[in-house]
Amino acid sequence: MTEPRRRSNVFGEAADEYDAVRPDYPCALVADLLGGAGPGPVLEVGAGTGKATAAFAAHRVDLVCLEPDARMAAVLERRAFPGVRVVVDQFENWPPDRGYGLVFSAQAWHWVDRAERNDRAWAALAPGGLLGLFWNAFFIADPGIYRALHEIDRRYWPELEETMNQWQSPLRPAEAQSFAEEWAELDLHDDPRFTDLRSRNYPRQLRYSATDYARFQSTTSLFRMLEPDRLETIRAEAVAAIEARGGTVDIRAECHLATARRL
Repeated sequence: MTEPRRRSNVFGEAADEYDAVRPDYPCALVADLLGGAGPGPVLEVGAGTGKATAAFAAHRVDLVCLEPDARMAAVLERRAFPGVRVVVDQFENWPPDRGYGLVFSAQAWHWVDRAERNDRAWAALAPGGLLGLFWNAFFIADPGIYRALHEIDRRYWPELEETMNQWQSPLRPAEAQSFAEEWAELDLHDDPRFTDLRSRNYPRQLRYSATDYARFQSTTSLFRMLEPDRLETIRAEAVAAIEARGGTVDIRAECHLATARRL
Protein backbone atom coordinates (compact mmCIF):
# COMPACT_ATOMS: atom_id res chain seq x y z
CA MET A 1 0.00 0.00 0.00
CA THR A 2 1.32 3.47 -0.91
CA GLU A 3 2.02 5.70 2.06
CA PRO A 4 -0.34 8.71 2.21
CA ARG A 5 1.18 11.98 1.09
CA ARG A 6 1.98 14.20 4.06
CA ARG A 7 4.01 17.38 4.42
CA SER A 8 6.65 15.49 6.36
CA ASN A 9 7.37 13.04 3.53
CA VAL A 10 7.21 15.11 0.32
CA PHE A 11 10.85 16.24 0.25
CA GLY A 12 12.09 13.03 -1.32
CA GLU A 13 10.00 13.76 -4.42
CA ALA A 14 12.52 16.51 -5.22
CA ALA A 15 15.60 15.16 -3.49
CA ASP A 16 18.13 16.22 -6.14
CA GLU A 17 16.61 19.68 -6.48
CA TYR A 18 16.55 20.02 -2.68
CA ASP A 19 20.25 19.19 -2.57
CA ALA A 20 21.05 21.65 -5.34
CA VAL A 21 19.23 24.77 -4.08
CA ARG A 22 18.70 24.51 -0.34
CA PRO A 23 21.29 26.56 1.58
CA ASP A 24 23.81 25.06 3.95
CA TYR A 25 24.43 26.18 7.54
CA PRO A 26 26.93 28.62 9.07
CA CYS A 27 30.37 27.24 9.84
CA ALA A 28 30.38 29.21 13.11
CA LEU A 29 27.27 27.34 14.27
CA VAL A 30 28.90 23.98 13.55
CA ALA A 31 32.07 25.00 15.40
CA ASP A 32 30.04 26.19 18.39
CA LEU A 33 28.10 22.93 18.59
CA LEU A 34 31.18 20.73 18.30
CA GLY A 35 33.01 22.92 20.81
CA GLY A 36 30.20 22.52 23.33
CA ALA A 37 29.56 18.81 22.69
CA GLY A 38 30.29 16.16 25.21
CA PRO A 39 32.76 13.36 24.45
CA GLY A 40 31.63 10.68 22.04
CA PRO A 41 30.11 10.34 18.58
CA VAL A 42 27.59 12.66 16.90
CA LEU A 43 24.03 11.86 15.84
CA GLU A 44 22.06 13.81 13.22
CA VAL A 45 18.27 13.52 13.22
CA GLY A 46 16.60 14.10 9.85
CA ALA A 47 19.74 14.47 7.77
CA GLY A 48 17.98 14.91 4.44
CA THR A 49 20.49 15.07 1.60
CA GLY A 50 23.29 16.26 3.88
CA LYS A 51 23.01 20.05 3.81
CA ALA A 52 24.18 20.20 7.44
CA THR A 53 26.02 16.88 7.38
CA ALA A 54 28.71 18.24 5.08
CA ALA A 55 29.92 20.86 7.57
CA PHE A 56 30.09 18.38 10.45
CA ALA A 57 31.77 15.71 8.31
CA ALA A 58 34.47 18.25 7.42
CA HIS A 59 35.55 18.05 11.08
CA ARG A 60 36.11 14.29 10.71
CA VAL A 61 33.70 13.39 13.51
CA ASP A 62 32.19 9.94 14.04
CA LEU A 63 28.73 10.77 12.69
CA VAL A 64 25.54 8.72 12.38
CA CYS A 65 22.82 10.26 10.19
CA LEU A 66 19.19 9.22 10.56
CA GLU A 67 16.96 9.97 7.57
CA PRO A 68 13.50 8.38 7.23
CA ASP A 69 13.11 9.05 3.48
CA ALA A 70 15.09 6.56 1.40
CA ARG A 71 15.15 8.96 -1.57
CA MET A 72 16.80 11.71 0.48
CA ALA A 73 19.15 9.20 2.12
CA ALA A 74 20.25 7.93 -1.30
CA VAL A 75 21.48 11.42 -2.24
CA LEU A 76 23.26 11.69 1.11
CA GLU A 77 24.97 8.33 0.61
CA ARG A 78 26.12 9.34 -2.88
CA ARG A 79 27.97 12.26 -1.34
CA ALA A 80 30.13 9.69 0.52
CA PHE A 81 31.26 11.82 3.45
CA PRO A 82 34.14 10.21 5.38
CA GLY A 83 33.25 8.94 8.84
CA VAL A 84 29.50 9.17 8.16
CA ARG A 85 27.09 6.26 8.50
CA VAL A 86 23.61 6.74 7.03
CA VAL A 87 20.66 4.92 8.60
CA VAL A 88 17.26 4.98 6.88
CA ASP A 89 14.93 5.15 9.87
CA GLN A 90 12.79 7.48 11.94
CA PHE A 91 14.22 8.80 15.18
CA GLU A 92 11.07 7.56 16.92
CA ASN A 93 11.83 3.97 15.86
CA TRP A 94 15.61 3.86 16.10
CA PRO A 95 17.20 2.34 19.24
CA PRO A 96 20.39 4.25 20.21
CA ASP A 97 23.44 2.02 19.87
CA ARG A 98 25.61 4.07 22.28
CA GLY A 99 25.73 7.39 24.10
CA TYR A 100 26.24 10.44 21.86
CA GLY A 101 28.12 13.57 22.83
CA LEU A 102 26.05 15.64 20.41
CA VAL A 103 22.60 15.12 18.93
CA PHE A 104 21.62 17.75 16.38
CA SER A 105 18.81 18.37 13.93
CA ALA A 106 18.83 20.90 11.09
CA GLN A 107 15.46 22.08 9.82
CA ALA A 108 13.83 18.78 10.84
CA TRP A 109 13.01 18.62 14.57
CA HIS A 110 9.45 19.86 13.99
CA TRP A 111 8.78 16.68 11.98
CA VAL A 112 9.68 14.46 14.97
CA ASP A 113 6.77 13.42 17.21
CA ARG A 114 6.54 16.15 19.85
CA ALA A 115 5.20 13.73 22.46
CA GLU A 116 8.38 11.65 22.47
CA ARG A 117 11.21 13.58 20.85
CA ASN A 118 12.73 14.88 24.09
CA ASP A 119 12.59 11.40 25.60
CA ARG A 120 14.37 10.07 22.52
CA ALA A 121 17.00 12.81 22.65
CA TRP A 122 17.69 12.17 26.34
CA ALA A 123 18.04 8.43 25.68
CA ALA A 124 20.47 8.99 22.78
CA LEU A 125 22.69 11.49 24.61
CA ALA A 126 25.48 10.49 26.94
CA PRO A 127 25.47 12.31 30.31
CA GLY A 128 26.70 15.84 29.66
CA GLY A 129 25.92 15.54 25.95
CA LEU A 130 24.53 18.46 23.98
CA LEU A 131 21.27 18.73 22.03
CA GLY A 132 21.43 21.29 19.18
CA LEU A 133 18.33 22.24 17.18
CA PHE A 134 18.48 24.80 14.40
CA TRP A 135 16.50 26.27 11.52
CA ASN A 136 17.19 28.68 8.69
CA ALA A 137 14.79 31.62 8.27
CA PHE A 138 14.79 33.80 5.17
CA PHE A 139 13.79 37.44 4.72
CA ILE A 140 13.42 39.01 1.27
CA ALA A 141 15.40 42.25 1.20
CA ASP A 142 13.81 44.02 -1.80
CA PRO A 143 10.30 45.38 -1.04
CA GLY A 144 9.27 45.22 -4.70
CA ILE A 145 10.18 41.55 -5.08
CA TYR A 146 8.59 40.81 -1.72
CA ARG A 147 5.27 42.36 -2.79
CA ALA A 148 5.32 40.70 -6.22
CA LEU A 149 5.92 37.19 -4.85
CA HIS A 150 3.40 37.65 -2.08
CA GLU A 151 0.79 38.74 -4.63
CA ILE A 152 1.43 35.63 -6.75
CA ASP A 153 0.85 33.47 -3.68
CA ARG A 154 -2.39 35.27 -2.86
CA ARG A 155 -3.68 35.03 -6.44
CA TYR A 156 -3.09 31.33 -6.96
CA TRP A 157 -3.29 30.13 -3.39
CA PRO A 158 -6.25 31.80 -1.62
CA GLU A 159 -6.10 29.41 1.35
CA LEU A 160 -2.47 30.42 1.81
CA GLU A 161 -0.50 29.56 4.89
CA GLU A 162 2.69 31.47 5.65
CA THR A 163 5.42 30.84 3.08
CA MET A 164 8.94 32.18 2.71
CA ASN A 165 7.57 34.86 0.36
CA GLN A 166 5.89 36.56 3.33
CA TRP A 167 9.02 36.80 5.44
CA GLN A 168 10.15 40.39 5.28
CA SER A 169 10.31 41.24 8.98
CA PRO A 170 12.34 39.31 11.57
CA LEU A 171 10.58 36.30 13.04
CA ARG A 172 12.23 36.93 16.42
CA PRO A 173 11.56 40.18 18.35
CA ALA A 174 14.49 42.57 18.60
CA GLU A 175 14.34 42.58 22.39
CA ALA A 176 15.87 39.70 24.32
CA GLN A 177 13.51 36.88 25.25
CA SER A 178 13.84 34.12 27.75
CA PHE A 179 14.49 30.65 26.37
CA ALA A 180 11.02 29.60 27.58
CA GLU A 181 9.39 32.38 25.52
CA GLU A 182 11.51 32.03 22.41
CA TRP A 183 11.52 28.24 22.25
CA ALA A 184 8.31 27.26 24.02
CA GLU A 185 7.48 24.72 21.29
CA LEU A 186 10.57 22.67 22.17
CA ASP A 187 9.26 21.83 25.67
CA LEU A 188 12.80 21.96 27.07
CA HIS A 189 12.46 24.84 29.53
CA ASP A 190 10.46 22.77 32.02
CA ASP A 191 12.18 19.43 31.42
CA PRO A 192 14.38 18.70 34.48
CA ARG A 193 16.55 16.29 32.49
CA PHE A 194 18.12 19.18 30.54
CA THR A 195 20.09 22.20 31.68
CA ASP A 196 22.19 25.06 30.27
CA LEU A 197 19.48 26.18 27.83
CA ARG A 198 20.84 28.68 25.30
CA SER A 199 19.70 30.47 22.16
CA ARG A 200 21.91 31.93 19.42
CA ASN A 201 21.39 33.50 16.01
CA TYR A 202 23.74 33.43 13.01
CA PRO A 203 22.91 36.04 10.33
CA ARG A 204 24.26 36.05 6.77
CA GLN A 205 23.40 37.20 3.26
CA LEU A 206 22.36 34.95 0.37
CA ARG A 207 21.57 35.63 -3.28
CA TYR A 208 19.46 33.49 -5.62
CA SER A 209 18.86 33.72 -9.33
CA ALA A 210 15.21 33.85 -10.38
CA THR A 211 15.27 30.21 -11.47
CA ASP A 212 17.00 28.94 -8.35
CA TYR A 213 14.67 30.88 -6.05
CA ALA A 214 11.66 29.30 -7.77
CA ARG A 215 13.33 25.90 -7.45
CA PHE A 216 13.94 26.61 -3.77
CA GLN A 217 10.25 27.45 -3.27
CA SER A 218 9.23 24.15 -4.81
CA THR A 219 11.35 22.18 -2.32
CA THR A 220 9.38 23.52 0.68
CA SER A 221 6.62 21.35 2.07
CA LEU A 222 3.76 23.83 1.55
CA PHE A 223 4.57 24.23 -2.13
CA ARG A 224 5.17 20.53 -2.66
CA MET A 225 1.66 19.78 -1.38
CA LEU A 226 0.15 21.78 -4.26
CA GLU A 227 -1.18 20.10 -7.38
CA PRO A 228 1.66 19.88 -9.97
CA ASP A 229 0.01 22.26 -12.48
CA ARG A 230 -0.62 24.84 -9.79
CA LEU A 231 2.93 24.55 -8.52
CA GLU A 232 4.38 25.04 -12.00
CA THR A 233 2.20 28.10 -12.61
CA ILE A 234 3.36 29.74 -9.39
CA ARG A 235 6.94 28.79 -10.14
CA ALA A 236 6.85 30.27 -13.65
CA GLU A 237 5.26 33.52 -12.45
CA ALA A 238 7.82 33.83 -9.66
CA VAL A 239 10.64 33.56 -12.20
CA ALA A 240 9.00 36.20 -14.38
CA ALA A 241 8.44 38.57 -11.46
CA ILE A 242 12.05 38.31 -10.33
CA GLU A 243 13.44 38.63 -13.85
CA ALA A 244 11.41 41.83 -14.29
CA ARG A 245 13.10 43.26 -11.18
CA GLY A 246 16.74 42.53 -11.90
CA GLY A 247 16.87 38.74 -12.03
CA THR A 248 18.13 37.99 -8.51
CA VAL A 249 16.72 37.79 -4.99
CA ASP A 250 18.78 39.00 -2.04
CA ILE A 251 17.96 37.17 1.15
CA ARG A 252 18.84 38.04 4.72
CA ALA A 253 19.16 34.61 6.27
CA GLU A 254 19.14 33.90 9.98
CA CYS A 255 19.99 30.53 11.45
CA HIS A 256 18.33 30.17 14.85
CA LEU A 257 19.91 27.70 17.25
CA ALA A 258 18.61 26.29 20.53
CA THR A 259 20.84 24.12 22.72
CA ALA A 260 20.29 22.09 25.88
CA ARG A 261 22.58 19.80 27.84
CA ARG A 262 21.60 16.44 29.26
CA LEU A 263 22.16 16.15 32.99
